[in-house]
Amino acid sequence: MPTFTRDKTTETKDFNRYTYYSYELRRQVKISLIFRKIRLFYIGYCIIFLVAAYPYLNYSRLAATGLIVLSTAYGILRYFRESRMEREWPRDFWLDLFDYIIIGILVYITGGLSSFFYIAYTIPILAATIRFNIKAGLSGLGLAILFTGLSALAGKINQGVYYPMAFYLIFGLGTMVFAAWAINGLMGDETKLRKELYNSSVTDPLTGLYHCGYARERINEEIMRCRRDGSSFSIIFIDLDHFKEVNDRYGHLIGDKVIRHVAAVLQSSVRRGDILSRYGGDEFLLLLPGTESKDAELTLQRLLRAVQSHPYYVNGLPLHLGLSGGTAEYPCEGQNPEQLLQLADQKMYCKKS
Repeated sequence: MPTFTRDKTTETKDFNRYTYYSYELRRQVKISLIFRKIRLFYIGYCIIFLVAAYPYLNYSRLAATGLIVLSTAYGILRYFRESRMEREWPRDFWLDLFDYIIIGILVYITGGLSSFFYIAYTIPILAATIRFNIKAGLSGLGLAILFTGLSALAGKINQGVYYPMAFYLIFGLGTMVFAAWAINGLMGDETKLRKELYNSSVTDPLTGLYHCGYARERINEEIMRCRRDGSSFSIIFIDLDHFKEVNDRYGHLIGDKVIRHVAAVLQSSVRRGDILSRYGGDEFLLLLPGTESKDAELTLQRLLRAVQSHPYYVNGLPLHLGLSGGTAEYPCEGQNPEQLLQLADQKMYCKKS
């Protein structure tokens, strides 16, 4: 068992709980990062095909070079500029208008409706739909149709140009790979954020332990399992002795650190399958699946010794903490969570007095 003096890791941990806004902010920042990377790589991908299409076209080398320089500079600028502005979310949808303009120019100089580059509109439309909503995606589709139509109406350059079918197939497949990359990155991060959001919803923000609501749900699940299997389980209710004196003498900030310290000591002393929760204030609840009352009492004594042997230090001086606890076993001592908790609470206060 590790020696506990002052749990610096626990003290410095950020216990801020997720809100809908903070969750959406992280999600939008992550999506923005994904598409900033994709924009740079996709610009390079398009440049390769622009060079390959040059022998079939009549535009000047200067125009092609200018478009390459412009699009590359734009991609780099958006990547680094948005990195500094991430916390100013949400972005205005019209910031991405230049994506459509560059693709429109690319379509125009490579044959208009005959060009295979019009497929490139897929990426900004996908980005608008995922980052904002379906309305933004439809607006992007409208922009793509508008620029393609203008290219067809205004252009006399490269009319009647024909490309090998391989250009359409390879460029289209490559665009699908970039779209899959975007969706995969989004879904992977979305899954991770949802797990973090769930963990935040079932844990106590001060200690990182499960909260009492989750503990009661697990007790109900254990009751149903034991009814099917004919087995038993036990709970332990634990309370810090004279904790009010700690708050009165040292203040509530030190009191919170003491609670976190005790939680860390208890968590390091329980089995992997046991469910430890902060029930409220300075009270803790431990669910012991498959454990009878006599073994629960032994576990309780082991936990009491662990806390007593690892005091919390205030200004270099040990603050010895006392605990009291009570146990209850299902089904012989209670048939539902309320009965079990009430009995364990009564036993705890009998020992405390």
